[in-house]
Amino acid sequence: MPPAPRGTSLRELIEEPFGPYLEEQVLTAACKSTTVKNPLTLRRLILECGNKYTGLSECEPCQPDFDPDRFGDTPIRFRGVLEIQSLSWLTDDAIKAIEQELRARDIRARVANGAQAAKSSSLSLKRMYEPTPGFQSGQLKIKVEIQGIKHLPAVYLISTYVPNGLMIVSKAQDRRYAVETIHIYTYRRSALYLSRYRVMQVLKDLLALDAGSNHFTANKTPLPARTPDWFVNLYLTHMAHAGRARCHRPVYDSEGDSDIEPNSLGRLRRGREHILRHVSRAELYSHFAMHAEWLIQQVANMRMNKWIDVDVWKAWLFDVRRIRKEAARAGQRWGTWEGVEVPVHDDSSDDILPRPLGVSRKGKRSQRGGSSTRQSSRASGLASSSARSTRQSSRASGAATPPARSTNSPALAGFHYYRPPSPMVDDTMLRTYDPDFSPASTPPGSPSSSSSGLPSRPVSPVDPALAARIPSEFFVPPQVTATFQWVCPVRGCGYLIDLLHLTEENLETEDITEEEKRRLKDKSWNIREDWVREAFGYMVDKHLARHLDEWDIKLEMQGRRVRLRTVHASWYMSLTRVFVQLRALWKHPPAVHTHGRLRKVKIDNRRPVIKQEEA
Repeated sequence: MPPAPRGTSLRELIEEPFGPYLEEQVLTAACKSTTVKNPLTLRRLILECGNKYTGLSECEPCQPDFDPDRFGDTPIRFRGVLEIQSLSWLTDDAIKAIEQELRARDIRARVANGAQAAKSSSLSLKRMYEPTPGFQSGQLKIKVEIQGIKHLPAVYLISTYVPNGLMIVSKAQDRRYAVETIHIYTYRRSALYLSRYRVMQVLKDLLALDAGSNHFTANKTPLPARTPDWFVNLYLTHMAHAGRARCHRPVYDSEGDSDIEPNSLGRLRRGREHILRHVSRAELYSHFAMHAEWLIQQVANMRMNKWIDVDVWKAWLFDVRRIRKEAARAGQRWGTWEGVEVPVHDDSSDDILPRPLGVSRKGKRSQRGGSSTRQSSRASGLASSSARSTRQSSRASGAATPPARSTNSPALAGFHYYRPPSPMVDDTMLRTYDPDFSPASTPPGSPSSSSSGLPSRPVSPVDPALAARIPSEFFVPPQVTATFQWVCPVRGCGYLIDLLHLTEENLETEDITEEEKRRLKDKSWNIREDWVREAFGYMVDKHLARHLDEWDIKLEMQGRRVRLRTVHASWYMSLTRVFVQLRALWKHPPAVHTHGRLRKVKIDNRRPVIKQEEA
């Protein structure tokens, strides 16, 4: 005997939503906008414009990817599933249409289950929504898929009506909806929008936690001190290992997980905790850098209650963009959204040192005196004086000077990169060239001196021991802190340049005009101005040059390379020249003076005759 056909329950019949229907045709004014206590929620939200799927990352005017040509005049339609809590929300026509569809489902289900003569159904929405004993209304609710026109920008995490979620507003009666879930097609095009606002909300929550308040405006920390470093420390303190997170399991089996409290949405039982994953500082910096430009723009547009210093975060963008490129060269992604390509220019910069370019300031610096080997050009190439000296030497010797790209600052921007000379010393090169025919190792005595007639030879490799004496900070652009200060990186120095409290020693350089010194002292400047960053570079350049003098090291620009020279007493001598003379002394040892000191021997083309002194 075959088994009896299984019937279809009413719950199964109304599991799928009815519709879709136009919002203005099915909903009445009794369907009020969402509030915190009485939410009006939409599930499986879909956004569409011009018969194409879209998302909040591209259709919201506040987003960088907003296309006014596509979304400016074309309405954005939304579709979502709404659970009807009361029949008063539906118009009479809607009730009839839905009731007719419900009965048709009932007939199809009975026919599919083998029922005979299933030609009619008596199901009724009114009977379904009648109060059940112990309840104000029926326990079963129907779901309707509605379609409407989106009105006003969406609001995420900052709405009074939906403080912890997404809210959209429809054009029909300006009805507000709380969005519970988003369809995958729209979510892919909204993920960047949601991530931006989540990061911004995390930063505001950190401000509130640090102040011990429930609102970020209560934090009294000065804006210049609210740097990315400061926020990273706050996150590691307040959020990375929060107790509430240890007692909540976001992904769980609602039926087989014995550690979860029943009907608690993932809360662990009392006494149970799980270990949170490690959150590194690099990961936090990457998240902040991912949306740094957008965050800065949002705060810059605010008239009041600004919660970060825009200038401080803009200064951080120099490091962000540099690290993005370094990560891209290494095949990694840092500080960028998935799928965003970082432009990496091939400047042959696998092993790179910054080299300045000329600063175009309408010839202001070219009128000043000074030789082509100015002392200020030694400090790691951070000021423009080295490039300017190179141009002056080229003009004096009749060489063509390539046009220099304009830069914002010699210290903070405008660098291009080149390969440093190999630190390995090639001994064979020392045997190839005769010292009598080698080009002079000392710099020209004046800009008019020219060595174009001498035979060319490669630049002498750098002695690793000499290069190791120079701190690595000398080869990167200096950066001011959030409080507009710079401290010398040399161990034990402690020299300070405070742009807000400059001293006469800081400003003691001819590369800064008297007018600029006056404006710096009067604090009538902005860190984004080119001349301010340029003056800062000159101040740093002057101080670092002093350290090189103390270490008897001289840096000179030779074309696109940096050449290190040793400085001893009052004479200069290249490393190659030193090795060549040592070889000469080894081949022709001088006579021993009676007082035990070496006697100076003049070397010429003739082989010297060494006489032995009689005892």
